[in-house]
Amino acid sequence: MSASIHLEATLFSGQSFAWTQQDGIYQAVLNQELVSFTEESFHTVVSSNPQLRHYFDMDWEYEKALSHLSSLDGHLSEAIQSYRGIHILNQDPWEVLMSFLLSQNNNIKRIRSMYQKLSEVYGAHIEGPWYAFPRPQHLQGVTQRELRALGMGFRAPYLLDAIQNHAILAGIPLLSDQKASEELQTIKGVGPKVALCILAFAYHRQQAFPLDTWMLKVMKTYYPGRDASYFAPYAALAQQYLFHYERTQGGRS
Repeated sequence: MSASIHLEATLFSGQSFAWTQQDGIYQAVLNQELVSFTEESFHTVVSSNPQLRHYFDMDWEYEKALSHLSSLDGHLSEAIQSYRGIHILNQDPWEVLMSFLLSQNNNIKRIRSMYQKLSEVYGAHIEGPWYAFPRPQHLQGVTQRELRALGMGFRAPYLLDAIQNHAILAGIPLLSDQKASEELQTIKGVGPKVALCILAFAYHRQQAFPLDTWMLKVMKTYYPGRDASYFAPYAALAQQYLFHYERTQGGRS
């Protein structure tokens, strides 16, 4: 097995909203199946499942990337040392698109709740309290009124446009970062930040560097005058470390 993974920081650092952790058990529905493991059983579960190995990005060059990023500056090095083992998940593009439409003007706890509500109302039942996130075909015919009744608010028309235009996602791997971002932004509600989140968390584009309010603060405080190119060729990974460090520790250094 490749580099170790920091499960808590990877699963709850704002790149996925599918996971829960209770009594040491991590669980989510992926590919229409309930996945469960503990810290102790993680490597055993993943090593026997190629799809999960890919999802958790277990074969990418994390050690090389962290060595490079740690050498750039003290602040990033401290963030890496605090949460070493963050991975960029290889998620389903459709779920990432919908999740980050939900993320607008929202917090992680509420996004997760809305994600769960859509799954329970429109997704396939898996077992017990678990439902899969609905595929586009499950949402055909859903109305804005129905989505607003579920608490989706101003995001309802964005979700409807994503449902109608989800086929765009299939062509993204063929496009450059710039063209892919432009194509994603033809979906209502997808601006530059959401497009970059989709490129990072669904397509593993390492130069995607989303800037939300947390990251704008980080860049202003620690990297004035710099942009994603400073962190090349591992900007997406740097962003996750800096974002999670700022949210959890206030960037104390």
